[in-house]
Amino acid sequence: MSQSRYFDLLDWLENEKLPNPDDFFHRLQDTYGIAQVIYVDARLSPLSMQINRLHHTLTRQQAAALADLGTPLLTSVLSAATNAVRPLDWNRLIAMEPKAALIAARLSQLGLPEDGLTFPLPSRAGRSALLSISMASTHRDWRQFCRLYGRDIQALAAQFHAALLDGRTSGGARETPGLTERERETLAWAAAGKSYWEIAAILGISERTVRFFMANARRKLDVVTNAQAVAKAIWEGLIARP
Repeated sequence: MSQSRYFDLLDWLENEKLPNPDDFFHRLQDTYGIAQVIYVDARLSPLSMQINRLHHTLTRQQAAALADLGTPLLTSVLSAATNAVRPLDWNRLIAMEPKAALIAARLSQLGLPEDGLTFPLPSRAGRSALLSISMASTHRDWRQFCRLYGRDIQALAAQFHAALLDGRTSGGARETPGLTERERETLAWAAAGKSYWEIAAILGISERTVRFFMANARRKLDVVTNAQAVAKAIWEGLIARP
């Protein structure tokens, strides 16, 4: 593998106004022969997590199967990984947090590689982040891969993460989700605990339209669930706290 490919990818990251996660992951996979990539930026508490950003190369079914392990377990493993001061081979992660073995077992059930490396990333106050990669290989090949390319991937992961945190635009300003007035209203009523049916009645629109507004809000806020969309909108000051 040519070292120039690392610099090509680094140059691409530095020149992008706001790197597209899918593009970055595909380039990372192509450059290093990586099987899967997962990036998480979240606020963690002892038993829960609020995801600010979640990007990955898993299928929906694979992601759902991992999510079925439950928030407390995933939070414990994420906390252990993001509190590390250096990249963690998954075997070391299991030694630090035995619950990670349950994730490894689920990966095996899904036919996904069990060799992986997780890179904790410095984040804003109160938040934790990591990028994790996996690769199908023999144990000896995996150790050699980590020695040769671990530092390069760590540097690329840090550059990618910093770009998302900065929310760079062409003018260098922080990117703000472009929520419409109706999307903000829908989020505000969802924050007040109203159901889709109740929001539709309050706003004088159909329940289907409410679902459409919520789906748009989730996409723009880069989250998965309505609860995450509400929490992020409040945190970003896009809607008032109920």
